[in-house]
This record gives sequence, C-alpha cells and structure tokens, in this order.
Amino acid sequence: MKMTFELVTYNDKLNGFEIDENTYQINLSQEDAQTYKLLESSELSLYNWLQESEFFINYINEEVYQDSKGKKFAISDINGISFVRFYFFKITSGDAHYDYFKKLFKIHVESEWQDREDTGREILENLLAKQKELMFELS
Repeated sequence: MKMTFELVTYNDKLNGFEIDENTYQINLSQEDAQTYKLLESSELSLYNWLQESEFFINYINEEVYQDSKGKKFAISDINGISFVRFYFFKITSGDAHYDYFKKLFKIHVESEWQDREDTGREILENLLAKQKELMFELS
C-alpha cells in the first residue's frame, strides 16, 4: 500500500508554518498497511502512530529533508485526511473548523450568541500546545 502525504515546515523566525509544496509517497509494509487501516478512522491516532514510527522518520531523514538536522515540520495531509486546520486556523475560519476544535478541546459555549472571537481565541490558545505535540524535529 502506498501512503501519500504532504507536509508543512515550521519557521522559527516567523513563529509559524509554511506549506511544503511537494507531495510525498511512501510504500507501507503489509503490517504497517494493516495498522494504517485500523487507525485511519481516528485521524489523530493515525498521526500519532506516524510520529512514533521509525520507518516514517527514517524516510523523512533519508528522502525528504536530508541533512536538515533541527528542521521542524508537521504532516498536513495523509491520503486526503487534512490536518491543515491545525496550522492555519484563524478567528475568521469557517463553522466546520470551530465545531471540530470545540469538540476536540471540549470547549463549552454557553449560547449561540456568545462572541465567536472569544471562542476563537480559546481555540488558538489550545492550538499552540497541540501544534507542539504534532511537530517533528529532525535529529
């Protein structure tokens, strides 16, 4: 099974993410393909599995970012499962993103008239910690 993925890189000077314009493909072993299929319905579990997978880190080190010790990056897409909202959320983002993050971060909204900007700021605060969890740093 081939897994296609895209990345974002972290720019320390800008304190933000930039899109890596490339699409990458990696061949999964039969065992890894089975694990992938088990985890694909839980996107963050899939992401965490890749973070802990030696084959994935080795591929990045050898094929994607050679000689890039200290480079920080994150996965923005895995076979069409998008994580871009984690890196580019804005207060003006759409309702689907607000709903996703309110559920993920267990943000309780008292009523529909509650100020969207307050909720957006709370999401952004939670995202700062989550982004650090999602980042890879090459060693």
